[in-house]
Amino acid sequence: MSLARRLLPWCVVAILAPAYATGARSKLPPWSAFAGRRVVFVSGAATAVPNDDARVRAHLRALGLRVDRVTDAAPSAAAAGASLIVISSTADSNRLGGKYADVHVPVFTWDTADYPNLGLTGPRLHRDYDVVGPTQHFAESFSMLYGYGANTTSALSRAAGLKAQLFGTLYLEPATVGWGRPGPGGRVIVDFSGTARKAGVFTYERGAMLAGGAPAPARRVAFYLSDANFHLLTAVHGPAARDPQLRDWYLGLRLFDASLRWALAAPPPPPRYDPAALDARISAVAHGKKILFVERIDAGEGREADRQIVAHLRRLGFDVVIADQMDPESRAAGMDLVMISSTCSKYKLANKYVDIKVPLITLEGLLADTLHLAGRKRYRDYGEHGEEKESVDPPTRYVDIVDPASSMAAGLAIGPVAFTHSPGVLKWARPTPDAIVVATLPGSPAQRSIFGYVAGATMADGFVAPARRALLPLDNPSYGDMTAAGKALFDAVVLWTISGARR
Repeated sequence: MSLARRLLPWCVVAILAPAYATGARSKLPPWSAFAGRRVVFVSGAATAVPNDDARVRAHLRALGLRVDRVTDAAPSAAAAGASLIVISSTADSNRLGGKYADVHVPVFTWDTADYPNLGLTGPRLHRDYDVVGPTQHFAESFSMLYGYGANTTSALSRAAGLKAQLFGTLYLEPATVGWGRPGPGGRVIVDFSGTARKAGVFTYERGAMLAGGAPAPARRVAFYLSDANFHLLTAVHGPAARDPQLRDWYLGLRLFDASLRWALAAPPPPPRYDPAALDARISAVAHGKKILFVERIDAGEGREADRQIVAHLRRLGFDVVIADQMDPESRAAGMDLVMISSTCSKYKLANKYVDIKVPLITLEGLLADTLHLAGRKRYRDYGEHGEEKESVDPPTRYVDIVDPASSMAAGLAIGPVAFTHSPGVLKWARPTPDAIVVATLPGSPAQRSIFGYVAGATMADGFVAPARRALLPLDNPSYGDMTAAGKALFDAVVLWTISGARR
């Protein structure tokens, strides 16, 4: 009897049908919504190598899907009319090449060597992606039996019941697994070794920026499996399913199925860039809403910009109350949003507004550590481009949109967008995988310039967001120099933070 079968007598692997509830919090369609959908299963032609391809196909059929198998030599036209392409690691990545990279059909894959062909990661083995096996990496392969819930707020994560804690990816047998380092628009769902640079499960929304800078033609999911370990995905039923600790540990199969459901589900329609419509939406939300604008009242540089921001918010219909950076945190009582100006001093503001259960936007990126938006190391976890004597990066006026599907992107297309008219200082931080990242800084995809956390998201240091939190990268005097696109991004982030928009 294998160790996987001895591990828990009343905790078994479910292969042919899911033996768990999807959970009331899931916003993904039920499996019944996908009944009869056609799935193209791409695998290798050889059958001599032990693999779980037949088991996976049987599982997909048990979920109500119609499965057509094709070999890795088949042309991409074989996927015409399919609702999903599933690529097994038994497929030869060299034979596949980039044939499925541009198809406008969702792709779910555990063919780690094929990640670069699909644009899911960069091309460098051991750095951008890796296949970890017990022969070459025995100890590391065992460490990959433990994954961490890096994202807990996406629809996929909620459907799987993923939490910000360790769980068992596979049963305790030496097995080969894969990981990747996704591109700017990728979202890490599960990581290994506590680092998002080793993502075991990661996704791209349709239109999100892939590793090479191109937009994803449809949803993409990468999963940590290899040839012959689908049957080792952890799962429970019976008495174990009634124990929340065990249920949340043995969720490998539940995560696999939630990833399939997410890939199959229709993505949200992409927003359109329409500043006038955006103004109308934000004005409708603004009625009766109060914003506390926290600034350095005696500021020199940036004082005029603060006046312009306050005037703009009032013009939109918000009731704006001004507070000095030295005022007590109690000024936030009864407010619907707190906005912290970049004129504020980190030293003077101290730890105020960290714990408030009020949505918050900071325009000062150097507050990223105190607000738990990012880690604690300046110049590595947060910083700025263009700051004289403090930044090795030159001034810039651009941000790169990496997730145009988010409402915070204001309908702007993927790629560089002029945020200000003239090069200047723009702030950045490196949030946790639970953040919704909208934009990065040019040439620095790890430096996120516009992002937000929903309430309940896990922020840096394990801090749980008490309400929405967002970063906008404005420097002290920059508001008056913003382009129309920059102002649209400003308004879209305000609207997302105060209104509770889904994305």
